[in-house]
Amino acid sequence: MPQPTAEVRFLVRWGGPLLGVVALFGFLYRLDGLSLRLWDEGRLAVSALEMVRSGRWFVVTFGGQPDLWNVKPPLMIWCQAGLIRLLGPTEWAIRLPAALAALATIGLLYWFAVRYLRRPLTGVLAISVLVNTLGFLGEHHGHSGDYDALLTLGLVGFSLSLFLFLETNRPRWWAPTTIGLCIATLTKGVAGLLCLPGVAAYCLLHGRARRVLGSPAFWLAASAWVLVMGAWYGLREYARPGYLEAVWINELGGRFAGTLEKNQGAWYYYFYHMGRTKMLPWFWLLPVVLPFALHHPDDRARRTAWFALCWVLGFLFVISASRTKLVWYANPAYPWLALLVGIGGPRAGSWLLAQIQQLRRVAAGILRLLVRVLLVALVLVPPLITIRHELRGIPRDTFPSERFGYALRIRPAPPAPLVVVASGHFATALRPRTALGGDTGYNAALRFYLLALPRPTRVVPPEAVRTLRTPAWVLTASAFDSAQVRGAFPTATLRQISAYPCYLWALPGTPSR
Repeated sequence: MPQPTAEVRFLVRWGGPLLGVVALFGFLYRLDGLSLRLWDEGRLAVSALEMVRSGRWFVVTFGGQPDLWNVKPPLMIWCQAGLIRLLGPTEWAIRLPAALAALATIGLLYWFAVRYLRRPLTGVLAISVLVNTLGFLGEHHGHSGDYDALLTLGLVGFSLSLFLFLETNRPRWWAPTTIGLCIATLTKGVAGLLCLPGVAAYCLLHGRARRVLGSPAFWLAASAWVLVMGAWYGLREYARPGYLEAVWINELGGRFAGTLEKNQGAWYYYFYHMGRTKMLPWFWLLPVVLPFALHHPDDRARRTAWFALCWVLGFLFVISASRTKLVWYANPAYPWLALLVGIGGPRAGSWLLAQIQQLRRVAAGILRLLVRVLLVALVLVPPLITIRHELRGIPRDTFPSERFGYALRIRPAPPAPLVVVASGHFATALRPRTALGGDTGYNAALRFYLLALPRPTRVVPPEAVRTLRTPAWVLTASAFDSAQVRGAFPTATLRQISAYPCYLWALPGTPSR
């Protein structure tokens, strides 16, 4: 095997810190660039703000009522509520827990590669792949106030700790294993257990099941987890009966055996999206580097690769078998796929360099130089390209239902009293219209901004625009709603008040501002 090139030695020494800076930039820069999204993010934000305002931290509410549609445990909402107390009701407070969880996941992966595998280059490549993975960096993960980044952190912490116990047989690893599993299940309920089939498969294939089941620390850890989760579900049901039935309908029977909100797909749904957008180009490189990882000459690296492969296949099998499919359900698999690339990539590169060195042509020197340059470029350039792609997506935000956030948060604030034109029965809509028993006019993002930025504001549907009394200030975000205002008040004046078209109308007789 050839000696490491100067570029490889440079990456081993400086790649981790450099990529750490890149990751900080990617996850924290313009974290408030987008207004809150309509679905999970907006709903969690409303629940967190209501939790702070009411002082009731146990029963999650939405619209002032106990939430029996979003029945996941409240760890993420607790984190957001705590940051609202510190930072105020802003996008930063809602999204920072997910961004920090994603950064912590990257840190754990790098620590594992350096401290246990003793392969810093594996850690550098794994981080590069992970930050370059749009499914890990972008919406519904590191850049969103959703559950998935914290879930991924919990699962990575749980699985790495369990693997280290399997490798060392030291009972001290059961404490972080239990903490990781509690974080995962207190974040997203049963989704925190979906990695267990893959972990069990690895234990059986490698003869480690007896070591796990024969450890008294395992039973102590399992008892601690059952106690924590049993206490949460039991106390929550006691506080507001009907919660466990809602969990069964939404999280177990309904989501796995049925299709919720028309979110369905073929068995290859997740592979299709990984290969098309969410893990480009690394998804297509995996078949090349996987044999090098699984047949690695180093025992530790080889067993880690097999553990990662079993983890991913078991996890993807479960979520693919579920009838409800959403792209971000695959997010917890990305750290393990990145680790496989990090283990197999250097060996594949070394093999390629060895083939080049065997050439007896003048072109061999040029090819070696080209490979070295490409090695540096492949590690440092793709994360920056993916970050740029994610940030460029911000100015293209054109969802009318989510534009209100840009207008309501501007400084100076829109004049008051203000009338917001929003579709349907906004005030009483507590479930997305796509959900079973859903309501038209649902807009969790708008609800958050009205709560977070209190001012005399009234929300009316488009059909009620003609009943407005003048003078009045009116805010619209869609061409249809604007047409209703223009049709009812032909002499009204308007101006655009945010970069993402929202229009402030001054009805006849309204004083200029």
